[in-house]
Amino acid sequence: MQSPERYLETITNDDEYDLAEPKSPEEPIDRFGVRASLLMLCVGLFIAAAWMISRPSFEKCLALQNATERYACYDNVRAELLKPPAKGAEAPGAPLRSPR
Repeated sequence: MQSPERYLETITNDDEYDLAEPKSPEEPIDRFGVRASLLMLCVGLFIAAAWMISRPSFEKCLALQNATERYACYDNVRAELLKPPAKGAEAPGAPLRSPR
């Protein structure tokens, strides 16, 4: 066990290593940027996971015992996957040009 005098010598001054207090005006802005980026990353990963779960899959068709129902299920899943996007994802056939 250390003597009380020796223990007090090992305690450092906390003012030197105070990391909770920003030292420059840019540090709070940088912290906000990092936190906002991490939040947006988490939201994006959550949306991607929800999208992957909600997509139609062939796994539910495998559980059907009747071959006719199973083939109909495969046709429905294929038709669902081949549908075009809802809006805005189709690019125009020809590039837009301004009239001269």
